[in-house]
Amino acid sequence: MQLIRNNLMIRTAKCLLIISTLMQFVACSKNDDNNEQELLIIEESLPVTDYDGNSYKTIRIGNQIWMAENLKVTHYADGTPVQSLVYNNDNTNQDVYGRLYTWSAFMRNEAGTNANPGNVQGVAPEGWHIPSDSEWLELINNLGGVNSAGGKLKQSGFLHWEEPNTGATDEIGFTALPSGWYDFTGIFGGLGTVCFFATSTAESQWEMYIRELNNNSSSIERGGIHPDDAIPVRCVKN
Repeated sequence: MQLIRNNLMIRTAKCLLIISTLMQFVACSKNDDNNEQELLIIEESLPVTDYDGNSYKTIRIGNQIWMAENLKVTHYADGTPVQSLVYNNDNTNQDVYGRLYTWSAFMRNEAGTNANPGNVQGVAPEGWHIPSDSEWLELINNLGGVNSAGGKLKQSGFLHWEEPNTGATDEIGFTALPSGWYDFTGIFGGLGTVCFFATSTAESQWEMYIRELNNNSSSIERGGIHPDDAIPVRCVKN
């Protein structure tokens, strides 16, 4: 009888081991399926055209669709003129770097927001809006965080960026350019070394949040500018 009991115990233990192994396999399979479903989607999207007839390449990154070029428009979507500048007042810079807009111009005097989505149309084409800082952060997190996302966003090489253009790969086709900015004191600066991008988020009435890329870093930082400074704009789809 003791021998029978021992055999039964051994068989029971083996059965439990088999069942446990099968459950682990099923769990792993489910996790693998989830991982496949959560893979980041990066692909070209349909171009968008602004009021002036400028056409922009766009890129889908996760659940967001971004312009892959800086805004060039001189009118709001309803045809009202918008105040803007080109770097060094040289119109040839518009074709490469786009135009520069102050806070009141690109926001069209709407209140700041850090919602995701922000839904401030401002100077954006119909169906698009100015990204909030939270929307930028979603993009950054999708690309691995602040320390490496800048390099993935920057155009690679030295055609426009000055050396060393640290970490630049442009692996998602965002093609961020060192378009510089206009300081409200009357000075243009940063062409070739710095890229500022507008957000719809403000720290205070005197400081507007931006996202900043530099030629000597692979990171993307959050900075602040005066509302009368003029900077480039990238829009995100509603």
